[in-house]
Amino acid sequence: MKSTNNNIETKSLSNLRILGLDPIIYNKTGHPGIVLSAAPLMQAIYLDNLIANTAVPDWINRDRFVLSPGHASTLQYAILHLAGYNLTIDDLKNYRHINSKTPAHPEYDVTPGVDNSSGPLGQGVGYGVGMALAEQHLAAKFNKPDYKIIDHYTYVLCSDGDLQEGGAIEAIQLAGVWKLNKLIMLYDSNDCQLDTKCDAVLKIDYQRFFEAQNWNYIRIENADEDLPAIQKAIEQAQKSDKPTLIECKTIIGYGHPKQGSPMHSSPFTPEEMDQVKAFYDFNHPQFYVDNDVKKHWQDTFAKRGAIKYEEWKKKITAYKAAFPKEYEELFAIPSVDLKAFAELLTTDKDKKAGTRIIMGDVFKYYQQKCLNNMFGGSADLGTATKIIGYNGSWTTSTPQNNNVHFGVREFAAGTISIGVELHQGLKGFNSTFLIFADYMKPCVRMACIQNLPVIFAFSHDSIGVGFDGKSHQPVEQLAMLRNCPNLNVFRPADIKEAIGCLKASVEAKSTPSALILSRQDTPYQLAETCWEQTLKGGYIVVAEDETKPLEAIIIATGTEVAPAIVAAKTIKKNIRVVSMPCVELFEQQPRAYQEKIVPKNITKVIAIEFSNDYVWYKFVGKTGLVLGVDDYGLSGSADAVIKYKQLDQSSIINRITAYLEE
Repeated sequence: MKSTNNNIETKSLSNLRILGLDPIIYNKTGHPGIVLSAAPLMQAIYLDNLIANTAVPDWINRDRFVLSPGHASTLQYAILHLAGYNLTIDDLKNYRHINSKTPAHPEYDVTPGVDNSSGPLGQGVGYGVGMALAEQHLAAKFNKPDYKIIDHYTYVLCSDGDLQEGGAIEAIQLAGVWKLNKLIMLYDSNDCQLDTKCDAVLKIDYQRFFEAQNWNYIRIENADEDLPAIQKAIEQAQKSDKPTLIECKTIIGYGHPKQGSPMHSSPFTPEEMDQVKAFYDFNHPQFYVDNDVKKHWQDTFAKRGAIKYEEWKKKITAYKAAFPKEYEELFAIPSVDLKAFAELLTTDKDKKAGTRIIMGDVFKYYQQKCLNNMFGGSADLGTATKIIGYNGSWTTSTPQNNNVHFGVREFAAGTISIGVELHQGLKGFNSTFLIFADYMKPCVRMACIQNLPVIFAFSHDSIGVGFDGKSHQPVEQLAMLRNCPNLNVFRPADIKEAIGCLKASVEAKSTPSALILSRQDTPYQLAETCWEQTLKGGYIVVAEDETKPLEAIIIATGTEVAPAIVAAKTIKKNIRVVSMPCVELFEQQPRAYQEKIVPKNITKVIAIEFSNDYVWYKFVGKTGLVLGVDDYGLSGSADAVIKYKQLDQSSIINRITAYLEE
C-alpha cells in the first residue's frame, strides 16, 4: 500500500526514511533495512519527546539517546541534520569516508549530537542503563526542593540482535532490579537478522521475559506507520515506575519490493531505490529536504530544546547561589593532591598487604576525604577486590549512595560504567578479578575507542592467587590489556605507587585505566618508591654506584618490585632497579628520559613480572632475561606455586646470578 503524505508527521517520516537511505545509495555501502523499519521509532523519540539543545550538545540535563544497533547510523545522521545539529548534507555524502563526521557506526565526540559510540550489538543497552542510573544517582544527590537540576530521560533504540547478546540481558536484569523508570527502550522488532529470520534462532516471549525482569512492557503492532501509537506508548512509559520496553513490530526494508526478507547489509540498486521512493510518494532528488519538514523540526525539536535549556540555565544559576558547595562538586574537574594522602603513609616497615587492599585504602580515602564523584562497584567481588564505592550501597531507597552491586555480571558492569562516564558528572569505575577481564574486554575496548577515562580495577592479578588453580590464575591477561591502544595499565608496588596510579587515573581526560592489583602480600610501603615519579610510568628505585660501571638493570612491576630490590642488594654486582608501574606512561616520556632510565648500551637487562607479556623483550632485548610465567598455573598455595615457577625470592636471586655470570 502506498504511503500518503497527508500531514506533516508522515511527510517528515517519508523524508527521513529517504534521507537516511541516501548516504548508503550514494556511497554504495551501508545497512538500508533498519533505516526503513526503525525510522518511525527514531522520529517519535526525537521529534516529539527528546529534549536537547543543538547549540549546547553536551548540556548535562539533556535527554540521552543511545543507538545500540550502530549499523542504523545513517538514520541517526539524517535525524541530526533535520534537528539542526552541525551536520551538513556534505557530511551525509561523506558517510564512511576517513575522518568524516559520519563514520560507519556513530562515534562519540566525532558527530555533534551523538551521545555514545555504537559498538558491537548489545553494548548500547548497558550504556543506556548506565546513563539512567547516573541520572537517578545525581538527582538524588544534588536536587533540592524547587531545584530539579538533574531530571531527564534516557531513550535507547535496540534491535533483535541486541537482545540476543548476553551483555544486554545482564544490563536488562539490573535495570529492572534498580527500577530505572526514566529508561525507555524502543525495540525495532522486525524478525530478521543477517543469516536467518529470528525465529530460527530464538524462541522467547518478550512480554513475559521483560515483565519477569520488573520492566513495563508495551507492544505496538503496526509501528511502520502508526506514529500516534508510538507516541502514546512513550507517554505511558514516561509515567511508569519501572523501565519500559516498547516492542515495535516493524517490517525490515518497509517499502522495498522484498520487504520482510533478510536485507541487513545489501545497498539498494538505483531501480530498487526508485521503487522505494514511489512507495513513499517521494519524487525528489538525492539528499532532498522538504522546507516544511525542516521548519517542522525547527518548530518542535529545536525550539523545545532551546526553551528548556534557557529555563534550566536560570535554575542552575539560582542553584549555584543557594548551594555553592553542591554546585562545585557537581561540576568539579577531578584532581588529586598527592600530599593530601600523606596520612596513609606508614613507618611500619613490617606492614604487608596485597595491593588490592592498599589500593582499596587509597580509593576509600579519595572518596571520603577528597572528591566524592566516584560511582561504581564490583561484579559480586567487592569483598575481595576492595575497589568499591565507600559511601554506602546504592539501592532504590538509597540512590544517593555510590557503591553499585552489579551481581555476577562483568559485561554489564563494564558497559554500565561506560554509560555512567558518558553521562557526565561522575567517575565511572568497576572491579573484578583479572582472570575475568576476558569477560570485560569488549567494554574496555569501547572505553578506549570513546576516549572515556573509566577505571577498570582487576585484582587477584597472577599465579599469586594460589589455591584456585590454573583456571583462576591470570597469565595472558596483562598482555591483552597492554595491547589495547589508549589504555593505561597500572600495576603499583606499594602505597605510594598506588596513590600515584590513582592520581593518573582520576585526572585522565581521555584515557581509561586498568588497575592491576595483587592478592598476595607485599610491603605496604617501600622506602625506595616515589609517588611523583610513578606518574612517569617508570623510574629508578635502586640506583647503582655511579663511581663504577653499571652492570645490569632489573625492571619489575607490582609485587615483583620488592624481590627485585632485595635481589639487587644481595647480588654482588652494580645493579640498578627500575619500577615500571605503567609501561604506557613510560613510553610517553621524552626519549631522553627513557634512555636515562633504561640505557640501550646496557646489555644485561632483566624484567620480572608474573605474566607472559612479551612487552618486556622490548626493554631487555635479545641478550636480556625475562622472569615471567610461560604456562598456566597450578593448584596450590600462592607460595608453593610461585616457588614451583621459580619466581620466589631465592629463585630470582639464583636465576639472575646465573644469568649475569654467563
